Amino acid sequence: MYLPAHGANPHSLYKAMGIPVPESIIDFSENTNPLGPPSVINEKWMEWHSAVSSYPDPDGEDLRHKIAVFHQVEPSQVLLGNGAAELMMVTARLFEGKQVGIIHPAFSEYERVIKANKGIVHHFYTSEHDNWEVNDQEVMEFLTKDRALFICNPSNPTGMAVSADVLSKWISHAAQTGATILLDEAFVDMMGEEHSMSGYIGSDHLVIFRSMTKMFAIAGLRLGYMLGSDETLDKIKQWLPHWNVNALALLSGQAVLEDVSFQQMTRSYIKKERIRMVQALEKAGVKTSQSEANYFLLQPADAAKTPQLFKQLLKEGLTLRHTYNYKGLDGRWLRAGIKTAQQNDRLIQAVTKWQQEESSP
Repeated sequence: MYLPAHGANPHSLYKAMGIPVPESIIDFSENTNPLGPPSVINEKWMEWHSAVSSYPDPDGEDLRHKIAVFHQVEPSQVLLGNGAAELMMVTARLFEGKQVGIIHPAFSEYERVIKANKGIVHHFYTSEHDNWEVNDQEVMEFLTKDRALFICNPSNPTGMAVSADVLSKWISHAAQTGATILLDEAFVDMMGEEHSMSGYIGSDHLVIFRSMTKMFAIAGLRLGYMLGSDETLDKIKQWLPHWNVNALALLSGQAVLEDVSFQQMTRSYIKKERIRMVQALEKAGVKTSQSEANYFLLQPADAAKTPQLFKQLLKEGLTLRHTYNYKGLDGRWLRAGIKTAQQNDRLIQAVTKWQQEESSP
């Protein structure tokens, strides 16, 4: 049975599972901001309409300058992309024929972009028994000349974060040995910008990928960027198509980046709802990951029954992210994005009821 490799694709999932599509679906497999886009998107949308008929700025100068100010880096250290995934794909060209590490469980695109660029994948495996932490010595030994390591912080799908101390040690070690850290911070803004490693930008041995679609709920516009040294970004830019970011995405990016209060409100809401959901599910006997992001892993008391829970929730119109294509999880966990309080209550009630019925003699 083939299941969609990513979330936010519920109808394809129902088709693959052979389950009739309910009248109403709440898509917990999607991990964008449940509060929706900032109000400025709606307020400015018609004003931006005239931009549709003109070519966008191929360098996105205005947005790049705002991002540079936001991260306190130089505009030349910012490169825009049609989503962070596009930037990962072209960055992997730097490591053709070379070893690139992935810490599992991890976003499936890492392995895809490495293989698409004829790189050699090196797998690091973590598990709940080690609190999802990778062996530090193994990472340090791997980070030698011309090698690279993908790190997602906080992790997708566990939502757990690598400490700044550990990351700074790995970044410094990579700079000394000639390795490169490929740091995916797609969800770090859900934790807080103080957790970003953008202060280390300038070294040729660190690039940071950022998504603007998660915090600002503009996934349909496709907008991301990367931070890196001038030399590294100059190499990567030559592989990107001209006008790779559309005019509406550029205008939206400039507008939402200025809305600091929206970002603060989102972080506060996410933290409050995540704690509430996790506590309720754990009280019902369900395991969860110690996430710091806007999603978390959950597992019924009997991990072998995860597929049954998955199917039951689908029948009730609650679509969670399967983990069959996350190495080390292999379908034994489900990932739930945080939604509105009312929608979250639906999930808590459904999982709790199912768990209670399964636990009854």
